[in-house]
Amino acid sequence: MSRRIVLTLSTVFTSRGGIPRFNQMLCRAMDQLADDLDLEIDVLSQDDRVEDYENSGTTWKRARFVGGGEGQARLVWRTADLCRRRRPDLLVIGLLGMTPLGVLARPFLRGGFGFVAHGTEAWEEPRFSRRFSARRARFAFAVSRHTGRALVQSTGVDPQVVRWLPNTLEPGFEDLPDTPAPSGPPEAPEILTVSRLDSLEKAKGVDHMLRAFARICDRRPALRYRIVGKGDDKPRLQRLAESLGVSNRVRFEENLSDEELAAAYRRCALFALPSGQEGFGIVFLEAMKFSRPCIGGNAGGTPEVIADGETGLLVPFGEQAPLERALERMLGDDELRRRMGEAGRRRLEQEFVFHRFQRRLGEHLEELLPARESG
Repeated sequence: MSRRIVLTLSTVFTSRGGIPRFNQMLCRAMDQLADDLDLEIDVLSQDDRVEDYENSGTTWKRARFVGGGEGQARLVWRTADLCRRRRPDLLVIGLLGMTPLGVLARPFLRGGFGFVAHGTEAWEEPRFSRRFSARRARFAFAVSRHTGRALVQSTGVDPQVVRWLPNTLEPGFEDLPDTPAPSGPPEAPEILTVSRLDSLEKAKGVDHMLRAFARICDRRPALRYRIVGKGDDKPRLQRLAESLGVSNRVRFEENLSDEELAAAYRRCALFALPSGQEGFGIVFLEAMKFSRPCIGGNAGGTPEVIADGETGLLVPFGEQAPLERALERMLGDDELRRRMGEAGRRRLEQEFVFHRFQRRLGEHLEELLPARESG
């Protein structure tokens, strides 16, 4: 008899960002592991409909998308009812905040439930219901070791249940060409940032980047800065660029396709996101795919992605002078950028490509699932 898994996730298809992309890769990897591990997989996600799955162009072979319905209450009801009927071996929940659902469904689970810890949502959890539920989980997948340690401190989860499952690039993004076709003279040097621009996530450090960019602009009249992302903090950042006198050299973009985003990575001289709140930072992987050196914040999971002095530079979050020095150092040394970019590409291929993610997930599942029945 096949071993059954239910995945209950936050949004997979109807929004973009690090967590939806992780969810897509989790489903894809599990679907591709299904034959080897003898799995039956049902996937539910909040606010995603079956039509959203079909319109996404996703083609799972063994995983079945059920759809969670609109709102949390309907997702809870559908998950509990599915677990009651299917009696899965494992329930995998997409966020710490959804773990009370695992306690609710636990009487119907043969092997218990677990959840994914992505970043700041797992670093500090004041709600008793979530801490209580997290401690009843059989396993937790943490996208970085920092997030795993913070999860243990914030919830009291047993460290033995935490398993490392770092982020990965989507295979389609991995396959995009690394270099563009020749198209005339080179453009002006450009710094790139890709990030959500939400008012609740000011620790991304985009405002610090704007101030640092303004400080070094006079010495580099051709330099440009491109910011890709959307959110309710974007108007404030645009006003900040204007007040700093650099709005004519800063370009804001959003809703780029993967091909357009790839073109932005190819065009830039370096990638910078001096964030203090990254659980992992998949955008650093995207930059490394195109052999671009990175500047990141020396906080959260970023130091596990950027090897300081080897694939990029780490700076203390919120400190302007070190950020300016890092920008000047990279912009002033073509050979350093080339060397760090190539080292970043090698690190990506060794640690963070999709087949590595799939292998790690498969090893975790083999440990967590019951032994397969012979015959």
